[in-house]
Amino acid sequence: MNLPALYQTETGLPQVMVKGGASYGHTEEHISVRFLLAMLRRRREALLLTLAICLGLTAIWTTALPRIYRSSADVVMITKSTELVPDRAEEAQEGPTRAEDVETQIELIRSRKMAAQVLERTGLLKDAAFKADVMAPRSALDNILSSLGIERRRNGARPSDGEPTLRDKAIIYLTDNLNVARVGNSFSLRIAFDDSDPERAALIANTYARLFTTDDARERARTNSTAAEVLRARVDELRQTANEAFAAVQAYRVRTGLLSSAATSLTEQEISAYNQQIASARAEAARDAAALSSARAQMRTGGADRVGEAAGSPVVSALRAQRAQLVVRERDLSQRYFDNNPDLITVRRQIADLDRQIAGEVGRSIRALESNAQASAQRLSSLLASRSGTRAQLSTDNSALVSLADLEKRADAAQTLYQSYLERYNEVVAGSGTEQPTARLISAGNVPVLPKSPDMVLNLALGLAVGLLLGAVVAIMSELSYRGLTTLDDVESRLGIPGLGFVPAYRTVEPHGASPLDTVRDHPDGGFSEALRNVIVSIRHSSAQAGKVIAITSAVPGEGKTTIAACMGRALAMANERVLVIDCDVIRAHLSRQLDLHNGEPGLQDALLSEGAEIPQYQEADSTLRIIPITRPFAKGQRLTERGRLHRVIARLREDFDVILLDCPPILPIAEAREIVSLADDVVLVVHWRKTTDRVVKAAVRQLPIRTIKAMGIVLNRVDMKKQVRFGGHDAASFYEKYQGYYT
Repeated sequence: MNLPALYQTETGLPQVMVKGGASYGHTEEHISVRFLLAMLRRRREALLLTLAICLGLTAIWTTALPRIYRSSADVVMITKSTELVPDRAEEAQEGPTRAEDVETQIELIRSRKMAAQVLERTGLLKDAAFKADVMAPRSALDNILSSLGIERRRNGARPSDGEPTLRDKAIIYLTDNLNVARVGNSFSLRIAFDDSDPERAALIANTYARLFTTDDARERARTNSTAAEVLRARVDELRQTANEAFAAVQAYRVRTGLLSSAATSLTEQEISAYNQQIASARAEAARDAAALSSARAQMRTGGADRVGEAAGSPVVSALRAQRAQLVVRERDLSQRYFDNNPDLITVRRQIADLDRQIAGEVGRSIRALESNAQASAQRLSSLLASRSGTRAQLSTDNSALVSLADLEKRADAAQTLYQSYLERYNEVVAGSGTEQPTARLISAGNVPVLPKSPDMVLNLALGLAVGLLLGAVVAIMSELSYRGLTTLDDVESRLGIPGLGFVPAYRTVEPHGASPLDTVRDHPDGGFSEALRNVIVSIRHSSAQAGKVIAITSAVPGEGKTTIAACMGRALAMANERVLVIDCDVIRAHLSRQLDLHNGEPGLQDALLSEGAEIPQYQEADSTLRIIPITRPFAKGQRLTERGRLHRVIARLREDFDVILLDCPPILPIAEAREIVSLADDVVLVVHWRKTTDRVVKAAVRQLPIRTIKAMGIVLNRVDMKKQVRFGGHDAASFYEKYQGYYT
């Protein structure tokens, strides 16, 4: 069974029912700019009210703020020395003053000492208004009254507040309201002061500027005088110390015989020469010893034949070359002749002679190597002994030079310190009495005309921005929490029931008559009549049955269901259809009263009681519409559906009419309404546009059986077409401005 979402236990949005083979899918509205603007248009009253409140609070807050006037004076720092006798350090220093120096000057101006001097120079401690502002600052009420031209008397210093307390608070007041800033990257300083009195603000700012430009020279004069006295005594002490240190150096030179600091340089050069000679002698001795050792080793292993090569003797090399030739000849002869051949014997004798000569020459070479190695060793020993003596002398001289160097350093340090103090003393003495200021006033502060704060335009602009933002939030939150039905999208997405269409409030469409019925009669081709026909077409297209009997009801009274029934009947009758409207609301009988058919003539009561007789009907004067009214009140407790009487009446009427409209009572207060609507092929639930909430409609639909819900559709009534355009839906009413001129 396909139960509607209203009968489900889950919470959330109802699921749209499947009806007549067509399905309505729930689509959630995407958050877009158009969607947000539509919500803001719907809640523009909340937006405008919030904006007005924010602007009002901003105006009150701005009025309550104190009026602060700012006066500023500009001074420029002189980056080059202006002294008549310049300082050498200042002459050597080129380029602008460092940023740290500028910050130092700014902190000097902000100091408590400078604030105390300003108080003394201006005499503000004797000003009653200044004391009142210091001891009892203006409150918000004072500012509001002042804006209205009312000055409230304030008490200044209390008897318990002594002069030191007033002075301390006045200094704090000056330092808190003083603003000193560097102008860009220049060496200009802007001294600004904020005060509730514009004249006092200018006075204090100019006093700060003048003190900064003039007191610096006087302070430097006092500093120079004090420095000269201190430096004089210090220079005398340093002169005596430097002389004593120089005398100690000369006395030590005489005792040690070091008349010159270069006395050790010759010794060091001599040692360097010895080191070079020793290195050469050590290499030569090593070479000779290696040659002798190699020759002896070759003599032991290979005899004289191998030693000659190690000794490197050219005689041995020549003899061996001759021997090699004879050996070749001897080998050739020995292959051709016997050992007793004279030529072979002669060659072998010559080889033996050459071997003896080679052995003798090798012996002489080895003895020569021994002599060379011994001479090299003796030379190396002599050089080492000479260098040792020179090193001993150098060690003695170096020990003496260490003490001499220490004495010289002390003397140089004493002389340097004395020289620096003497130069500084001369500079201070030369510059005393010629001090010049290091800053100059370039622009004095004027008495301000307009206050610096509060800025009414800026505050109102901020209030406007905050008001718009807060108003938008309030409007969006209120719209998101609003549960009324505005568009057919709301109907289908939140109720799960198809939306059949909308019926506009007749005064919001053009053309229109004096009443909804008159509008249908006088303007059958107008927007109001076309909306009714749109509802009829939607009913017929969505109906799975014959669609002859249509019940028109509502959740609660006052939704306009009776007017919808009457107007829909008249529209159908004007289309040459056989239409009957039955007034089924036995308690109110609005339809009967609206058509003036309640004067006791035969009506619905007679129709219910007639078994085979003709059912009483009345024709509307302006159309072929037939009506069965309630002409007489029903008895208490009597209902239409008792014993199936209304069922039989409707069954009889089905044969005679194309459409039967049942003007049913509201569902929630009248239980019989559920029985009546169950007799219809289709059910139209009328909902007041943007008034009836979805909770009310859900409660009403929950009372109905499933079969009736399947045949139900919802019509939004009394839609303000001009407002609906701003609400941004997706139904035809949301685009009314694009086709409203079509009907005229």
